[in-house]
Amino acid sequence: MWWIIIIVLIVFAGGFGSDYLKHKRKMEQIRLDVLDREIELERLKQENFLLENHSMQEELDRIRQENKQRYEKDADRRWLIDETKNKEG
Repeated sequence: MWWIIIIVLIVFAGGFGSDYLKHKRKMEQIRLDVLDREIELERLKQENFLLENHSMQEELDRIRQENKQRYEKDADRRWLIDETKNKEG
């Protein structure tokens, strides 16, 4: 009689254990999905950072070129000082 109760308890414990392991596997899969998304987000952030730096560098080069042309055009003038005085006055 006791052996029937023991067998039933073992079956219930096995069922609960199986459900627990399924739950653990599912939680680990969710964690892996979250990590994959975080990695993709970091990759996109890095790519965006590089693109922004590239466009900033192009803009800075363009401004330098414009300033160089302006300086060469008016080599005798001190154009920066004159522009500043015009803005203030």
